[in-house]
Amino acid sequence: MGHRRAFTLVELIVALLLASLVLGIATTTTLRQHRVHARIQSASSADAQLRAAMLILSGQLAMLDAGNGDLVAGEASDTALQFRAPVAVALACDLGVGSVTLRPDAPGDVALSGRASRIRTSDSLWWLVDSTWIGRRVTNVSTVIAACAPPVSISGRSTMVDLDAPDSIPPGTPVRITRQTRYAIYRASDGTRQLGFREWNDPASQFAAPQPVAGPLLLWNGGTHSGFRYFDAQGAELAGAVDASRVARIRITALAVISGNALGPDSIRMDSTDIALNHATGP
Repeated sequence: MGHRRAFTLVELIVALLLASLVLGIATTTTLRQHRVHARIQSASSADAQLRAAMLILSGQLAMLDAGNGDLVAGEASDTALQFRAPVAVALACDLGVGSVTLRPDAPGDVALSGRASRIRTSDSLWWLVDSTWIGRRVTNVSTVIAACAPPVSISGRSTMVDLDAPDSIPPGTPVRITRQTRYAIYRASDGTRQLGFREWNDPASQFAAPQPVAGPLLLWNGGTHSGFRYFDAQGAELAGAVDASRVARIRITALAVISGNALGPDSIRMDSTDIALNHATGP
């Protein structure tokens, strides 16, 4: 019977060195892949946050009428903006005194109304008279069965809004509901900068605590900052104490940091969009 040759000490040392080399290469590759994955995740997260900021604000600001006071005077700065956020749009259904019934949409027809959220007391209702929006405070909201008068001529389940004055709004008049809303870049409890929104709380007579919309954001990077810039109808930038009635276009810019980890220095992601407002006035 033959004898197996034992490994020599030199052969064992060489085998251990080769095993260590292979393990080191595998570990380095795994760590690098992990860092690349983390960077891709950081970039994707940053892009998602920037897109969220652009989409949310674009949809609301495009519906504003600066010439009729939708931007609150004295509340347009480089890091904050207060405005009448659209809650609902519709046509008046009937000629009520001190109240408005909203026209219901007929099944299968093109919708002539829409809601971003439930109408509340303390919201404002506006109706269009000769290209000017007239507003009243909402004091009560109820559900009714509407029988709309001409020219709308439709019946169905709808919403009746009581107002704080005995106005009469003709059937077919365009109406909209708005709520005071404030968007601002603020410092969160964890120290990061966030874009947040605050809605007016009527019982407390103040804005509610900010709710984060997008972040974390980078406030400044050289001469560029996250926030708002304002332009008039001629394209000139409005700086300092912005005259809200002259704002024709708002530029939103958001910056975010992508961590470089061990792959290199941090990088900056930036997204920016311009929103044209309705019926903005000139100088």
